[in-house]
Amino acid sequence: MAAGSTQLERIVSRFVKQPNGCWHHPSKPNNKGYGVTRVGWPVTKGEKLHRLSWMYFNGDIPEGMVIDHLCHNPSTCEGGTTCEHRRCVNPEHLQLVTAPENNQKTVRVLKFRTRCKNGHELKDNTYQYRSGTTTRFACHACKKEQAKMNQRKYRAEKVGV
Repeated sequence: MAAGSTQLERIVSRFVKQPNGCWHHPSKPNNKGYGVTRVGWPVTKGEKLHRLSWMYFNGDIPEGMVIDHLCHNPSTCEGGTTCEHRRCVNPEHLQLVTAPENNQKTVRVLKFRTRCKNGHELKDNTYQYRSGTTTRFACHACKKEQAKMNQRKYRAEKVGV
């Protein structure tokens, strides 16, 4: 287990029940939207709170398995870094799955998205590209904005030389 039992008990004692049935920890979520905390002593490491919750209530996480949030509903939430369900630590909302199963769920969630992370409408505004062996989709409007920013930066550097 990642943390001593007394440290883990202190972490779990701070879980707050939400009106929607999810539980949150009062810590600030990380840049991907997950609740995290530091555990261990004398050397600490960051640990996702939903994993700690699973370990406290259900035991260790077997190698090759990940924790999936059952409370995420793609018809009401587009997911991503602002998804409140990533912060959920309610053990009744968590399940053990393989990484491919979890990734497949993510793909299903993404097809419900109507806007990109910058708020652009995605209908008729996406393109497909390959990243290694993975095929990904991205927003054309974001790509155009990035190209404009890069062009301005290049011109400013050229003038400054």
